[in-house]
Order: sequence, then C-alpha cells, then structure tokens
Amino acid sequence: MDNEKKLMSLINSVNVLNSTRDLPEVLEQLIQEVLNVVGGANKSVLFLYDDRADILYAKTAVGFDMTYMKEIRLKPGEGMSGKTFLDEKGRIFSSLEDTVEGMADISENIRNIYSHSLGRMEYPVSAICVPLISDGKCIGVLTVDVYEDDVQFEQEDLRLLETFANQASIAIENATLFSQNERNKRIHEELSKVSLAKGGLADITSTLSKLIDEPVIVYNEMMDIIATSEKELYSISLELKEETIQGAERPVFETETLSEQVSLAGEERLVYFFPIAADTRFFGLLAVPIMNGTDVDPLDQFAVEQAVTVFAMEIDRQERLVEEHFNYSGSILERIIHHPYEDLSSLNLTEMNFPEHDYHNYCIAQLYFRDPLLSFEKMTEKKQKIMRMFYREFSRLPYRTLVYDRNLEVNVMFTVPGYLSETAVYEKLGRIFNKIMSYSSSYAGISGSIGLGRTVTKLNEVHYSYYDAKRCVEFLQSTYQERYIMNYRQLGPYRLFLKMERDELRNYRSEILLPVIEHDEKYGSELLNTLKMYLDTNQNMAESGRRLFLHVNTIKYRLATVYKILDIKSLSGKKTFELQLAFRINDYLNE
Repeated sequence: MDNEKKLMSLINSVNVLNSTRDLPEVLEQLIQEVLNVVGGANKSVLFLYDDRADILYAKTAVGFDMTYMKEIRLKPGEGMSGKTFLDEKGRIFSSLEDTVEGMADISENIRNIYSHSLGRMEYPVSAICVPLISDGKCIGVLTVDVYEDDVQFEQEDLRLLETFANQASIAIENATLFSQNERNKRIHEELSKVSLAKGGLADITSTLSKLIDEPVIVYNEMMDIIATSEKELYSISLELKEETIQGAERPVFETETLSEQVSLAGEERLVYFFPIAADTRFFGLLAVPIMNGTDVDPLDQFAVEQAVTVFAMEIDRQERLVEEHFNYSGSILERIIHHPYEDLSSLNLTEMNFPEHDYHNYCIAQLYFRDPLLSFEKMTEKKQKIMRMFYREFSRLPYRTLVYDRNLEVNVMFTVPGYLSETAVYEKLGRIFNKIMSYSSSYAGISGSIGLGRTVTKLNEVHYSYYDAKRCVEFLQSTYQERYIMNYRQLGPYRLFLKMERDELRNYRSEILLPVIEHDEKYGSELLNTLKMYLDTNQNMAESGRRLFLHVNTIKYRLATVYKILDIKSLSGKKTFELQLAFRINDYLNE
C-alpha cells in the first residue's frame, strides 16, 4: 500500500471512530478498522487493562473466536501485549522467532485458549503491539498479527498503527465520558425511582442488579440474608455467608469495600463486599459475586455506592415502621400484665390483627440488660441497638408479638400454637434469644438475663407468666452464674429463696451441712458430694457409685461416716427434706 492510500485509510478510520459515542460500538469499530490501516494484517485483538485485578483482558478481536479469547487474562509483562503494556511504547515483532520468544512466558492455560481461538496452535509470522494511552496512563494494548510468510511488518507500519492508536484512545476517552454521563443519568433516575416508590428491598436489589448486570445479595447487620436479585442465588448466598463472612473480622466488613476470590458452588468467583452504612450506623452488607469472570468497573461501583444509600434508607424505614408497631403494643402489654382483670375490649387487639383463639397460648419472656461498668445512659444507647434486632426477629414470627420496653427491662408476650408443649415453646424461644444475645455480646458489648414464664391459655392469665419470668431473671441476677437464660420449670424451688436474705439462707445451710463441709475441708474427703449424689439418685447406692465411678462399698462407708457426723442413724423423710433443701440453697448461693 503506497503512502497516499495509507494516509487515506487512516483518515477514514479515524472518521469512523469519531462517528459514534457508543463505547461498545467504538471498540468494535476500532478492531475492524485497524485491519484497513495496517496492510497485510489479518488478525487483531484489543486488550484492556483492569487496574483493580491488575490484568489485561481481551475485549474484542478480529480473526479470533471471542468465545475463547474473552477468557484470556494476561499479567503486565506477560506475552507480547503484556510487555508492550509495561513499556508503554509500541513494539514490532518482525519474525516468527520474535513472536515465539515474545509469547514464551504465557501460561499453558492461556496457550490452550489461544490455540482454541485460532482453531489450531500457530504463532504469528509477524506482529505489532501498541499501547493505548489516555490521560497519561496506559489503558490497554492493540495487537495486530499476520500469519502469512510473505508479509512482514516494518517500522512504517508501527508508526502508522501508533498514530491510529492515539486517535483511537481519544475516541475511547470521548465515548467513555459520554457513556459515563449517560449511565450516571440512568443510575440516578432508576435508583431515585425505586427509592420514591418504596417498593422494598426486593425492588432495589433487582434494579441494582440490572444496572450493573451482575447478581446482588443483601445481608442485614446480623448477616441474615434479606434480599437476593435472583431466587437461585439463595444457596450461593448461604454458602458465601458460612464460608467467608462469618469467619471474617466484622469491623473490616463494616467500614471498607473489599474483594475476595471465593469458591462458590464449586467455581472460583470474585466477590465484592460493600458495607451498607449511613452516618455511624452499620445496616448490613451488600455482596456482588461476579459470575461471568469480569470485573466491577468504576461506573458499576458508582451505581453500587449510590444504591448503598438507598438500601440504608429502606432498611431504616422498615425498622422504624416495625419499631413504631412494637412501641404501640407496649401500652397494651402493660395493661395485660398489670391490670389483668380489666375489660380488654378497649385495647384495639382486633386493629392490631392480634390472634385471640382457643388454640393459642401465651408466654412472657423478660430480658434485663446489665453491665455494672456502664452508665445508665451508655447502657440505654447499647440497648436500643439490640432492640432493633429484637423487633426484626419478632416481626418474622408467624403470630403477633407484644413488647413492653421499660428502662433496662424488656417484656415480650409471645403467642404460641396451643399444640406445642411447654418444653417445645421454651426450645423455640431459646433459639431466638440465643441468636440475638450472641450478637449482643459479640458486637454490641452488652449482656443480659432472660427469664421465660409458664405458658397460659388466657390473656387475663398472662400476668402469672410475667411474674414467673421476673423471678427467673431475679434468680439469674442474684446467683452470679454463667447462664443467662432460664425458664420457669428450671427455676423450680429456687423461687422460694428469692425474697429471703442471703445471710439467712447461709445460716440455714450452715446449720444443716456445716459439719460435713468442715470434715471435707479437714480430711480432704468428698462426703458432701457423695451425700448429694445419694439424695439425687433417690438413695440408690448402686446408681450413686456408677455416677461417681466408685465401688458400692465406698459409697456405703462414706454414708456411714456422714451419719456419724450428723448424729443420725438413717435418712428419714424430714431429715431428707432438710438436707435436700440445704443443697438447693447451696446451689442457689453458688458460693
């Protein structure tokens, strides 16, 4: 091709590039026109640089099968294009020996992909690579190849391709700016529309997913899955939570945007994590698992960052609605507890869609927050954070729940199916409180005592369940034990001790058990433990020996010693009761 024709081809190609502002079309035109500019070239590929992943990926090509080429990922310095990217200046590989040497360091995987894209394994006879420079940075590499022995690129071809690449960079820059403006406008319009519509988290998640063309998963602050852009994502969402999120440092997730390579459903995925936060409050986590092997570009990230604000507003809105409902329910529960025999028809239970049927039972749980090292104001602040989680968990229950919140004490009335046994009710409520208090202790830095009252069948009996729950809390508060939850059945006879002075209880324990305790301390014996086991097994020596891993004769000898110390001949009904009561007091005092 003579110089005049080359110049005309270059001018025509530049005009074609500048004829559109659509970025995908510019890139497609670029790769097509490059063959008109460089005579003899029969294949070409455009690599773009991903600065976050630090790789060059094939964006478009002519003469190669893009089904395979799109999988190629080159590190800077790898292959002919990677070396050109690092140098930021054009390179000519004028012979087969040069191209073989230039591609010698590509991985076996990339070599296989390359051969599949050609339909065979063949090195170019000659090649030219030129960088695309925009705003002083290399944004990609344009590579042209020739596979015919009678064609060899020269310096003039390199200069022509560099000139074309400079114009192509300007066209890409203009198209990118136009595309960004258009996408920015669309992002604002779509997110504003879904925010004003108040369609909920599902609509916001779906809208964001369409904007970035990637799946989206939303977790709340307890890392429960609250929304996914596709139903099929739930199993992946659960796997991501169990394998990655739960084992990570929470403070990092709450403050920084992170990306991690994660194995999901047997495949490697690049997952981006964006904290959903506003002001100083953390609402949850937004995860974007990249399914197609691409990266989240800057505009996608901009869309996510805009959406994060919308997510925070929607989560906060929903929580406020739930909180308002439970705040209203507090006045109703207060009357049910403290004025049980009043006419309840004025409590608007129907308006609250409150179920009052013969097949419903009711159970009160009382939670008391405690931390002697914190001021009342600080405790109240921390408690409010936990209450949001309480409300969220309670709102998911199939039956209505009433919450009476007073200072550091929270009373909750659960409606439970009548067919559930009391044990089943305690197990169900225990799971709910275990989840909340685990989060409370780990991330809110606050602990509490939880009491569960008996189940009752009528609303005018709820106050009995309330006082049961209150006694359980009082017991937990007074015994300094590690446990934080207790139900009424577990409390048993301990409730009799709650109103008594601890000194009086100590005195009774000493009167009954002190001689045995002093003997154990003096001689290092274990008479007290043996006596307690003997009473707990209904005075069965064989069973006591089995549980204590002792021979029956040892049990018999120890009991004889106990009888001698206590100056008794046998354990009568009255004496047995006194001893068992003393042991229960000893357990209660936990000293």
